[in-house]
Amino acid sequence: MKPRTGVRGLNFSILLYHYHVLMGFYYGWFAYGTDTSFYWNLGDKFRQFNFESWFDAYGTHNYFVFFLNYPFSRVLGLDFWTGTFLYSSVSSWAFILLFLIGEGFFKEKIKMRILGIGIWPGILLLPSLHFWSSGIGKDSLIFLFMVMFFYGIRDLRKYVVLVAISSLLIYHVRPHMAFVILFSASMMLLLDSKLHFSYKIIFFTIAVFGFVLIYGEVLKFLKIDELSTENIDALFNTTSGNLSYGRSFVDMSGYPYPLKVFTFLFRPLFFDAHNFSSFLNSIENFICLFLAIHIGMKTNLIKTYKNSPNAIKIMLITFVIASLAFAGSMSNFGIMVRMKNMTFIYFLFFLLFSYYSFLKEQKIKKIIRLMKIKERLELKSAT
Repeated sequence: MKPRTGVRGLNFSILLYHYHVLMGFYYGWFAYGTDTSFYWNLGDKFRQFNFESWFDAYGTHNYFVFFLNYPFSRVLGLDFWTGTFLYSSVSSWAFILLFLIGEGFFKEKIKMRILGIGIWPGILLLPSLHFWSSGIGKDSLIFLFMVMFFYGIRDLRKYVVLVAISSLLIYHVRPHMAFVILFSASMMLLLDSKLHFSYKIIFFTIAVFGFVLIYGEVLKFLKIDELSTENIDALFNTTSGNLSYGRSFVDMSGYPYPLKVFTFLFRPLFFDAHNFSSFLNSIENFICLFLAIHIGMKTNLIKTYKNSPNAIKIMLITFVIASLAFAGSMSNFGIMVRMKNMTFIYFLFFLLFSYYSFLKEQKIKKIIRLMKIKERLELKSAT
């Protein structure tokens, strides 16, 4: 980190690591006895799994988590809190990579401030981002693997192996997310005129193979026969009904779809808070909503999209597809926060890039204006 980002970047990376591990232990305490214990102990008293060897645990979804945990939990006999430390330590690299991605996008020293508060790299300290991506389970794994993918997609020529490996890992944890990011990336990269034809062929081959491999898994996971409007609508209604429990339930059955998407992305807000955790979430959602409105009103988001690097475009497309898909099937704030955590950071990156481009343009205009004033003064003095 030091040669790439300097002492400031190194110090911030150390802060990110400790902050993330601290969140990991808080998540471990918060979720102890639930899915985190289930994953680490390779089952619980309600769901028993008898794995005679390591590769008996191999598979997708939950089984892949068992497969990763088996040598540490079953063979070495490490306890839950050691597992929590391992997961939070490894998943902290997601934020180191996000920091490097941002430093690559925001190369010029332009202070991105709103109301006098710097938003980069402080945006990487939002509590929910760390909370849901630090514990034992699929959430931390999918967050890390997706960040690895987007880190590599910035320069496919250099990181083609990383992109392939991270795609495979995403498929093992959540096949439907692998489907989404491969679709987003293949559409953008095949249309990229700067990418060499040979790399397009390589990625197209990987994408086609991935779609064929993943399609069946996605249908199996969704428990439908084919991807059709009727099946998806029925799935949304069923899933929404299954999640209609607890104090964090929100009835969105009568909402128009845009309002469902808004609810998925920016609620709970203060009027939805029913406990301390949801109150903290509402503060964070308010900050994100304020950033979206402020930057959206100040900048031209469509122009930003057109001028964005392909990596930013792929991030945004992935975020949009995932949000549109999940918004129709969620009716529980707790589940919403977990599911949007996978992709929401990429929407924030797009907003930051838009604001950065706006400030950069303003800075250039200011320099040109000062140069013209200087020229007029020099001409006047010469006269």
